[in-house]
Amino acid sequence: MTRTNRWITLAGTATMMVVAQVGIQLAGAGPAAAVTGIEKVTSPLSAVDSQQTHTARAQCPAGKWVIGGGGWAFAVAAADSAKVTLVQLFPEHRTDGTPDSYVVTGSETTAAMTGDWWVQAYAICASPSGLSGYQVVGTRNSATSSPVELEAQASCGTRRAIGGGARIVNPGRDVALQISRASGSGDIFRAGAHEDADGYAGNWTVDAYAVCVNQPAGYQVVTTASAQSDSEAEKIAFAHCPSGTRVHGVGAAISNTAPGGVSLQVVYPANALDSVQAFAVENTPVSQDWDFIVSQAICAS
Repeated sequence: MTRTNRWITLAGTATMMVVAQVGIQLAGAGPAAAVTGIEKVTSPLSAVDSQQTHTARAQCPAGKWVIGGGGWAFAVAAADSAKVTLVQLFPEHRTDGTPDSYVVTGSETTAAMTGDWWVQAYAICASPSGLSGYQVVGTRNSATSSPVELEAQASCGTRRAIGGGARIVNPGRDVALQISRASGSGDIFRAGAHEDADGYAGNWTVDAYAVCVNQPAGYQVVTTASAQSDSEAEKIAFAHCPSGTRVHGVGAAISNTAPGGVSLQVVYPANALDSVQAFAVENTPVSQDWDFIVSQAICAS
């Protein structure tokens, strides 16, 4: 079975899986406004070749602001399917008159990778008039060295993260993204990355991004675990927004008990903005259990 067919099969059967889903709805101090003009924008594919890294940028329509997004890293040959990873997923809000965008970078995880591969970016955009208190907050982990793993978080304070992202700075081929998700209450957005089992001699760090707004109507953070929770080669999770709400932001994470060599490969908002899919793989075979992964949909009316 090809990697594409395997993904379609998993997506088609996921609704039959029994998974844990948690939605937290926060009560506002007064009537909250709805976000308006929300839409998903899909970037063209990056170059399809065997370069070490690929970047794609999904641009918002003129006059709209980025509120969230996701990305997909895909190897063309099934034999290479586990050899690419996401290393950057972040919103780019512009003040120079150029469009906002959501930026996605992927990386090969081994120099032995010779096959073609690509990344694609997905931006969720909205009209500024419905984004009271809008601000993109970025926070870099203060450590810039060669640790085994690092986490960072961007805080919205009394506002809420409607979306966000994570970016590894100088990942080489040996550091992969494992966390890009909001907290359950939505006050912060977390980022996390891990060196592979062989370690990495270079210095690196990780940034977290939160798209902060005053809490919109119907705001909920829905987090759903994968059915797989052992040492599977790949894991998938789906999070669905409740009726009457839509996906505004996207998140995903691998359990913090996971070792290196395990990474996020897909964080995908559905075209209808009703659900989010997350996919993670073992870049190299891992014998220990690495628990479940989660998909996260930040939902609002």
